[in-house]
Amino acid sequence: MNEHPCRLYLTAPEGQPLDVLGSLLSEALSTNDVAAVLYSNADKASPEHASTLMQCALDHEAAFIVADDIAFARQIGADGVQVSGDIETYKRARKELGDDRIVGFTTALNRHDSMCFGEIGTNYISFDPDLPNPYFSNDQQSLENLIDWWSGLFEIPCVAPAGADVDQNRALIAAGVDFLSLDASIWSSGQKADEALKSISCLIADCGRKQ
Repeated sequence: MNEHPCRLYLTAPEGQPLDVLGSLLSEALSTNDVAAVLYSNADKASPEHASTLMQCALDHEAAFIVADDIAFARQIGADGVQVSGDIETYKRARKELGDDRIVGFTTALNRHDSMCFGEIGTNYISFDPDLPNPYFSNDQQSLENLIDWWSGLFEIPCVAPAGADVDQNRALIAAGVDFLSLDASIWSSGQKADEALKSISCLIADCGRKQ
């Protein structure tokens, strides 16, 4: 079981002017214990756009990770990349970024695949209940069971999406999740982001006191 406190893993804000995005992210990072920020380059933003948010993350000692774009991660000098797909994708990411950069892997709720990627040296595993999974159901209980199993066997950190309510998040933390991820939907307003982050941060602190 993981003995380290759970931390937050944020998806970078999108869809608003850069100064607004930077302000939202800076406020979140300054008031919460955030380990990393995941940046999606799906819209093919400029390197300058990504670099501005990356500097915001680095100023608050949070890692800046690019989702599924190895070349872009290398171009902007990101801390690492989170990839999905197969082992060859992981190997390409590791080869292009080197051993000093973070390479995380997104996987379905699948023990076999998780073990395979863990054994080849990924820095962390991100469990995604939305990915197709022929072996197990993708419900909350399956996610909790997988995290409990994983944290009991591996030192490699794991990421899981935050649950829909306090009870689900408490169960994920109790199971041993290292990082709770929040998607970009929290950034629709500064108030919504503040409320969501404050709620989970308070829960993490409360769970930590009870361990």
